[in-house]
Amino acid sequence: MINRFEEAVRVYIKALEINEKSAECHFNLASAYNDLLDYQRAVVHYIRSIELDEGNVDAYICLGGVFESMKIPDKAEKYYRMALERDPGNSRAVDALKKMKNVG
Repeated sequence: MINRFEEAVRVYIKALEINEKSAECHFNLASAYNDLLDYQRAVVHYIRSIELDEGNVDAYICLGGVFESMKIPDKAEKYYRMALERDPGNSRAVDALKKMKNVG
């Protein structure tokens, strides 16, 4: 599995060399880093994806998930709430916030 994600990282880095302003490539690269448990790089690329496409609700939710994995619940909650600002009632964001309240 890891080899597939490492290959994805290489592919998306090459794609970003061609178009560094691709929100989708930053999002996909962040997701590959997340799958490799490289949370610091995942954060960088999810944030860049959001900067390029503020409407990408999935990026906010995934970033919240990364912060949960990093044991930074205040930042996780911030990004889940930002997702809900853009998509009120989003079930993934609502469920993530509920889960955090049940755990915390």
